[in-house]
This record gives sequence, structure tokens and C-alpha cells, in this order.
Amino acid sequence: MLVESLLYFIKPQQYSTPLDWDRIFQRQAKLAVEIGFGNGEFLVSLAREKPEYNFVGFETSITSLVKIQRKIYDHSLKNIRVALVDGQFALREFFKDGSIERVYTNFPCPWPKKSHQEKRFTNRDFAKTLGAVLSYEGTYQLVTDVEWYVRNMKDILLETGCFDLLQFDESSKTIVGTRYERRWLSEGRKTYILIVKKKNQINVERWTWGEDSMPNIHLNSIDEQKVSRLSGTIFRHPRGVFVVRNVYFREGEYLLRVVSNEENFQQRYFISIEKDKEGWLIKLDPDAPAYRTPVVKFSVKKVAEVVSS
Repeated sequence: MLVESLLYFIKPQQYSTPLDWDRIFQRQAKLAVEIGFGNGEFLVSLAREKPEYNFVGFETSITSLVKIQRKIYDHSLKNIRVALVDGQFALREFFKDGSIERVYTNFPCPWPKKSHQEKRFTNRDFAKTLGAVLSYEGTYQLVTDVEWYVRNMKDILLETGCFDLLQFDESSKTIVGTRYERRWLSEGRKTYILIVKKKNQINVERWTWGEDSMPNIHLNSIDEQKVSRLSGTIFRHPRGVFVVRNVYFREGEYLLRVVSNEENFQQRYFISIEKDKEGWLIKLDPDAPAYRTPVVKFSVKKVAEVVSS
């Protein structure tokens, strides 16, 4: 049962971007997306109520990912797919312009500290992404228990010129029907709902569209001492940084554990430096795939540049 319940999970790194959702679902249908689905109550409920839609959910919690797939399996739903990935990145990179009918965000962490504000959904880049991927008159819905947060999001969305305001209310009644919301309301607190409708299109830059290939770089020889000294080294790129955390060696191959950060989108992956008949091949290790962003591509090229003899 556990294996069968994991069939709803997709690994977007294995697909070209934007993803072909009709092929993934094996049917054509309107798309709806939830960013941060938690334990999955809301998304599963929507999928049961609206079988004519294809639903996509994004989360960064492995526990949440396992829980929702069990719920999907228990209800025999065919119209949900879920992925373990940052929702803001996924919304921008995985969908064509004008391809999503509805986007939902329920009770996101407000990150109240000023030092953490870059992690909030209430940012202009996210608003612009919504203005790109939502269909004409498609809607975005935010439900939260933090008043300043929802007001900030409203202002940011309307400033883009892409949206009309449909609803902006506080409520003491259930809106999304999750356990978290019911507990919150039982304590006499309020929730806030924001719904906007798209009226104008906006264009945004995608990091991973276009060229899918990764640089595989062949060197006749390498300086193996330079490879060993890479551990802990930070390299900077106009879009972000990457750091080589560790260097591992097994016969005929070095494996570099790398962490990259691009505008707060973090990835962890390995770069392989492998000996072959003609020299050494530097490439992204296929066992730990990363999204082919500018910094990831740069990391392979930079490592090859540094270790060449």
C-alpha cells in the first residue's frame, strides 16, 4: 500500500521545463495549484469536489509529502500530483504563461522577523509570477491568520496592475476546513481571506527554460591537490553563490558535495570528477539531480576551471 500511495509523487528535475502537465496527468484539464499543502486536507478536498480539474501541490516537507499521498490513495484520486520543491520556484519554472486557473496559499509562515522577510510569499517576484502563469480571469487565493501579512500581499498584488480585487475579508468561520484553521477559530481568533482575479498579462524571466543540457567538461589532466583543497570553498556568481561542502574520493572518481543559493532558492547536489580513458570528465552527478539553473551550470564550469592542471 505504501508503494502504491507514492505513485502520485513526481520528480520535476527529470522533466524539461515548462512541464507538460497534460502528459503527466494523461489527460487535458484545467490546472489548479496549492503552494504549501501541509497535511493535504485542503488539496484532497478540492480534488474530490472538482474532478474536472488537475491539481498540483508543492511542499518542502517530506513528512507532508508522505501524508498527502496516503490521503490521495485512500480516496482513489487520479487528479493530484505532488512534488518536493519550493513553491515559488516551481510556479515560475514549471508552468507556461496563462496556463493555471487557480492558485491557493493557506496559512503560510509569515516570517515576521525583518531578517527573514526575503522568505515570505509576500514579495513582488511572486506577484509577478502569478501575473504570468494565471490564465485571464484566473484567481489567486490567500488565507492567513496574520492581518498585516494579508494586507501586505494585497498591496503588492494590486501594485503590479495585473489583478482586480475580488474579496478581502476577515472571518470567524471556517474557510479552508483544515485542522489548523478549526483549532485557530476555536480559540476565538480570526482568519483573513484575499482573492484577486487576473486582468493583465506580465512576462517574467525563467531560469531553466531553453537549453536543457548540462556542461559535461572533459580535461586531459587535473591537479588532484586542487581538488582536495576545494572543501569549504565559496564561489560567487551574479545570481548567487555555491559552496563545495565536502570532497569525497573513491578509486577513479572525486565526488563534490555542493550547496547553491540563487535568490534564496537553495539546492544540494554532487559534482563528479571521474577518470576515463582519455582523461577526466567533470559533470553533474545523476544520482543527485539538481534543477539546471544558472548557478548550477556555473558550478560545473567553475570546478573544471579550478582543478585543471
